[in-house]
Amino acid sequence: MNQTALAQTVLLMTGSTGFIGRETVKQLVEKTDVHMLLLVRSAERARIVLESYGVSSFEQITFIVGDLSLAGLGLVQTDRERIRKANVILHAGGTMDITLGRETANKIFMHGARELAQLAQDIQDNGGLRHFIHVVGYMSPYGQEGEQQEQTKVKHADSQESAYEEMKFQADGFIRTHAQTYGYPLSVVNPSTVVGPRPTGETEQTGGIGLLIGAVQRGFMPVVPGGSSYWLPLVENDVVAETLVFLTQDEAPLGGTYPLLARKEDSPNMKDMLNLITKQLDVPRPAGVLPLSWIQRLMKLGGSRISGIPAQSLAFITDRRFPVQETEVLLKRMGSSWPDIREQLPFIIADLDYRLLPKHEMKAYPERYTRSRLGNLARLGWEGEGEPWVIVHGLLQSADDLLPLGSRLRELTGNPVWLVDLAGFGRSPVHQEQDAFNGQVNALVHALVEMPVPIKLVGHSVGAAVAAAALKRSGRTDIRLALLQPAADNGRDARLKHMLRLPRRVGRALLRSRSQQSWARMFREGSSKSGDNDESMVTGTAQRVHSYLRSPRIAGAHLDLLRWIHLGHTKETGSFWEKYGSFQGMDDEQDQLVVWADKDKEYQFPTALHSGYKKIDVPLGHYFPVFQFEQTAEILVGWADGTHVNNIS
Repeated sequence: MNQTALAQTVLLMTGSTGFIGRETVKQLVEKTDVHMLLLVRSAERARIVLESYGVSSFEQITFIVGDLSLAGLGLVQTDRERIRKANVILHAGGTMDITLGRETANKIFMHGARELAQLAQDIQDNGGLRHFIHVVGYMSPYGQEGEQQEQTKVKHADSQESAYEEMKFQADGFIRTHAQTYGYPLSVVNPSTVVGPRPTGETEQTGGIGLLIGAVQRGFMPVVPGGSSYWLPLVENDVVAETLVFLTQDEAPLGGTYPLLARKEDSPNMKDMLNLITKQLDVPRPAGVLPLSWIQRLMKLGGSRISGIPAQSLAFITDRRFPVQETEVLLKRMGSSWPDIREQLPFIIADLDYRLLPKHEMKAYPERYTRSRLGNLARLGWEGEGEPWVIVHGLLQSADDLLPLGSRLRELTGNPVWLVDLAGFGRSPVHQEQDAFNGQVNALVHALVEMPVPIKLVGHSVGAAVAAAALKRSGRTDIRLALLQPAADNGRDARLKHMLRLPRRVGRALLRSRSQQSWARMFREGSSKSGDNDESMVTGTAQRVHSYLRSPRIAGAHLDLLRWIHLGHTKETGSFWEKYGSFQGMDDEQDQLVVWADKDKEYQFPTALHSGYKKIDVPLGHYFPVFQFEQTAEILVGWADGTHVNNIS
């Protein structure tokens, strides 16, 4: 380290590649000049993890190879000497696994605490430790009542079920006693159940609220655990990181205990929480209430094996109130206020619902894209220069499936490219309107308001209909529209119409029960007779579709749009494309494009689109933007550049 770094805050940090740690490192890089000594087991792997999270600069970072479970942390002497020059310690390390056995938990938490306490003592003796910051779960009994609690407050279970929490809390008590004995300032940060940051709500740590969402997804939560007097405190990991960054910068730390959670009366109770989750997942509300102790007993008697929910995970659901006065004082010092988690919950639920589905990677999965939000829709893609592309997927897809197309467009143009998930698809929350199609259109209109610049808007299949209607409804003249295999009232599958007339719950069940092999057969039959689809891509896409429809939320969104396509226009006068396919009054240079694949067996070309559109025919099937993404990108780029080639083969 150079002398400039030594003059700054030098931070020794554990847990830098964890869910909280990655966000903290990212914020430290973006907001401070702190030099970080990151204790990691593999420097190479840690760099990859942090880079993939969005940490773009490593000038402030030095990786120290070590392990909390090893004697002396497994440090070589040169690294130990380097660490002794730190003036702040942030201990956020430890595996997030509530099923850890006692011996493993003891090695990670208690052994790690003793080793770090010894380092803190060495640093204090070497010139003074400015601050020790310890991150430990919000159920820890220490410091909760203004006085340090007795060790006997921690339950010593005979089984291994509570070893994870027990050892974490014992480590908390040990470090508190050590700090008092050796006279260095200690701040203990107690995050509640941690969820993803704003604005996306991406929650990679699925062991908290994810267990609850997974149970609802699979139909294993028919009752409210504990009832309305219980709650599950939540905090976003960017809020935790902001708190930790502030504390590392604090030049005269006061020390204290900071539970990171809202007041109970300002948070959703379990009944409200389950009602919101079931609404977002499109399943019936819980039918009643069951005491938490009864549910825990049922889990221990075999319910955990059936549901996949560890009995000990229910310990995070509580009827307790927590003293948050110190936290509120800290937030004032930070110039912050506690955010309302209810605003973010729909995005957290949608992300976890999607994340918990079994996944199958696509053959041409690009790298280096970012996830964000556009209005109330999840989006992913790439920044760039010039006029952005916004691409809307169709049925049996999510934004992820169009990543190869988006990546190729980004490569060919250098423009920003954004792929959005329709409402209820992928990682987007469901819309709250009764009309399935209008709900989608209004969600896209609202999203496009956040992009008040000229846009190239591309829609595939029913996404093309959503894009066309959104453009018409917005009244904007600075958007060029490209429709890829547009689908609205031009379906011709009579058998599907009969199925869609069945009650909604029956139709959704039939959709969810369709086999992976059946989807693969559909993709093969809907392609060109020349066999232009890569078989591995067909199989992978069928696997993903079968997985998507495991989610009742995504299956319901599919069914609603299918019913709109095949049954929703019977009472209307005129075709959909006569209403939404005409864009008179636009400037000449803002021409519209339609690309039609004539091997499509499900839909016929909407003749109302002939007038006013540049039409390109391709000898492909309905899902050509997924399977022939390179050719699709070239067509779109040619259109955007003002060149149009018909009958590309």
